Amino acid sequence: MNADHSSLPRPTDKLAAFLSDYFLDAPIVVEPLLGDASTRMYFRIRRADETFIAAVYAERFDAKAFAYLEVTELFQSAGIPVPQVLAVDDRRGVVLQQDIGDCRLQDALAEQPELARQVDYDQALRLIVDIQKTTPAAQAQASVAWRQAFDDEKLFWEMSYFFRNYVERYCQWRLSAEEETLILGELFALTYRLARAPRVVCHRDYHARNLMRHAGKLWVIDHQDARLGPATYDLASLLGDPYAALDADFQTALKERFWRLHAAAFGTRCYASRAQFEREYQLMLAQRLIKAIGTYAYQFAALNNPVYLGYIPVALQGAARALDNIADLPHATRLIHRALERETTSAAPLASVAGATSIPA
Repeated sequence: MNADHSSLPRPTDKLAAFLSDYFLDAPIVVEPLLGDASTRMYFRIRRADETFIAAVYAERFDAKAFAYLEVTELFQSAGIPVPQVLAVDDRRGVVLQQDIGDCRLQDALAEQPELARQVDYDQALRLIVDIQKTTPAAQAQASVAWRQAFDDEKLFWEMSYFFRNYVERYCQWRLSAEEETLILGELFALTYRLARAPRVVCHRDYHARNLMRHAGKLWVIDHQDARLGPATYDLASLLGDPYAALDADFQTALKERFWRLHAAAFGTRCYASRAQFEREYQLMLAQRLIKAIGTYAYQFAALNNPVYLGYIPVALQGAARALDNIADLPHATRLIHRALERETTSAAPLASVAGATSIPA
């Protein structure tokens, strides 16, 4: 029997009930905020000269086993700046937290001078290393950040997600069975290598929209999906970030800076040499950007949300450059280059393709 979703309480109803209990009769103002690609809704709560952020989840949760709260505690204990949790109502699916403002690193990039950008990204690199340093604590606490990992299943699922949503749903390309097998086989080979890299705690979605500028420093948000993965994961996410579109020289300088920071913190635990680090970084950058393309395509093709379409060409450019540095993935490289050509020449965001279509030669 199908559930009657119309009988479920609306997020605004759940929030209203929570606010009545938490603030009692104090006069407050509620302002909806623009959310992300998740099912969460966000609101700013104003009371006199204080402000708070309320996150309203689609479903109730168990506060004792809730990933966001677990990772928040893990990061706070390590001194990583994340918003403080002020109240939790797991029955209604509401988390009230510290308000750290609206200034995302992405927003600051457009107007900040070069020196300020360097300061922000230097801090962002240090935060990656700080997050990685939580690995022993995550293990000791059996944290969700330790129990989840970028393993074979997760990494290749993301490649399949890209293929189904970008290649088939968004581009409407219909590849031959041989083409599909060769491409997915190479993407599996890519993820197989990454799944065997030494693992540390990763934020999982570390980019300019999830770093906030507040009180003179960067704060980390959207950290509930933290998990074990390669030490290059968050670095590839930050440097290859389509939201920021950093120039190649700046990316190279930041990568070298991170290598020194990571080596100082971990020695040779993860990488025996700079060359090994570089090889893994190119693999990780390709995988991360291909996954992001799948997400952007899904938002449009499945949810009719065009917000992320403009980031697809940027992500494809980065993925193409990374794959060009990996010699043994020719079919996947060809696919990404053809996709980039399509995106840069197509007049419409989603070109209509009549009938079955294979990748142009």
